[in-house]
Amino acid sequence: MFIDEAFFGIARTGTMDGGIRYPFIFTSGPGGSVKRTGDGLAFSSGDRIPLETVYPYKHDLNVFPVGDNIVMLPEGLQLAQRPRKLLEAIYAIRKEYGLSKLIYVQGLSDPYLLPALVYAGVSLFDDSTLRMESLAGMKFTELGYTQSHENPFQENLQFTQNILSLLSLSIRNGTLREVVEKFQFSSKASEMIRIMDSTYLKESEEAFPRRTPYIKANSLESLRRPDIFRYRQYISDIYTKPPGRDIALLIPCSARKPYSESKSHKRIIEALGPYRSALHELIVTSPVGLVPRELESTYPARFYDIPVIGDWYEDERVMIKKILSDYFSRNSYSKIFTFVGQDLEFIGEVLPDDTVSIQWNDDRDASITRLRDGIAQYMRDQGSIAPKPRKIEPYVQIASYQFGDWIREYVEKCKIVRNYNSEMLTMDGKPFLVYNPALGKFTINKASGSIFLDHNKFVVEIDDFKPTASVYAVGVVSATEDIRQEDEVVLAHSGKVMGVGVAKMPGIGMVSLKKGVAVKVRN
Repeated sequence: MFIDEAFFGIARTGTMDGGIRYPFIFTSGPGGSVKRTGDGLAFSSGDRIPLETVYPYKHDLNVFPVGDNIVMLPEGLQLAQRPRKLLEAIYAIRKEYGLSKLIYVQGLSDPYLLPALVYAGVSLFDDSTLRMESLAGMKFTELGYTQSHENPFQENLQFTQNILSLLSLSIRNGTLREVVEKFQFSSKASEMIRIMDSTYLKESEEAFPRRTPYIKANSLESLRRPDIFRYRQYISDIYTKPPGRDIALLIPCSARKPYSESKSHKRIIEALGPYRSALHELIVTSPVGLVPRELESTYPARFYDIPVIGDWYEDERVMIKKILSDYFSRNSYSKIFTFVGQDLEFIGEVLPDDTVSIQWNDDRDASITRLRDGIAQYMRDQGSIAPKPRKIEPYVQIASYQFGDWIREYVEKCKIVRNYNSEMLTMDGKPFLVYNPALGKFTINKASGSIFLDHNKFVVEIDDFKPTASVYAVGVVSATEDIRQEDEVVLAHSGKVMGVGVAKMPGIGMVSLKKGVAVKVRN
């Protein structure tokens, strides 16, 4: 038996019988935790895999050696030489068994591959590689291999166990992706991450958390993070600009988040004051791409950091030009202004010929004055009058981004009630949604839960019981496909709202597992 305690996408950590905490490396030899017996492989967890299903093994992606809790992928070391083939097998196992079994890759324990493999959903390993490399005098360190004159097996084993402990912790605290991106001493590990972010992007996005504590975008791999991709896809394919804002203004990002609290953006906002309700401010940045001002306090726009060097890699340029091209093909403006430095002038390649470009240079006050005067002159020439700003508009956009465009019509009817640390939307005098500025998201309550239920959005159907602090997977009947880990969800039974809370595992886990916390209940 095993009990999942935390997820990060399809990566998991928890406990098995025998005092095993996974991700885990089985040790062989006398007193080890995996042994070959007369009829198969025996594990200290009590699991057994029949011998005849293990040897010889032909990499048949339709047949895998299986125990009660473990599904085994044999000859891992050989498969690791071909990362695409290895991932093909791992995802075939996941497709066949969902999250109902733990994946064990036999014969593979290279510590520099473990972060990528755990991220891919592998939970169990053995010490075969460690023993082989140790006999050759190879010693693993935080900075790569070194040569030892003695057999460093015990040190290598401890090093590997420490890495698995770190991975377990990062799954719990939501930082696994950052750890995986940083820990890439092996080119094979880099290949696996890139394959997962491309070939298996759909599968990765469906399981990836809706939000993480923070994004440290320190490598180009961050451009392909499933949560970043999810956001950019929304901006490219779904997002619709607010009504009445017919002049687009493209400006660069700032180190401080949200951008409007930075010194540079404050100066722009102050200078453009009387004209801002006619403008739609769009912030150009990496790895997020394009951030409408209304979404600057949401995830991921407010929750990322990136090294700034005053130049852009080609991958970033391609990404930014694509999202701008996609966005403006769907959202039309009477005029587009750009207010950027020389480093961002490349965006002009995908903007209309009549775009007005004003360079943001070292003399910022003079630059901002030119921007204000240019916008003011254009509005006078067009006879434009800045419309009265709609206070509800940012909330409409945030709710539509978080839950889907279907909720727009309800938020439009709401009134705003501000409390000391939150902002409540009420409908007909009753609480509808509560916005938490620190988290950049709305929380659902029972009053609004019925609307989610009517639209069958973010709904977890449970058995007939009253949810308290947590709902466990064994009590889940079904979950709608839009649910991602860390989503706000509604708990329901037979058409009745039973409570609300936050998803703590992917929707696939809620319906395929019998243990582990599926939803943390709020009320």
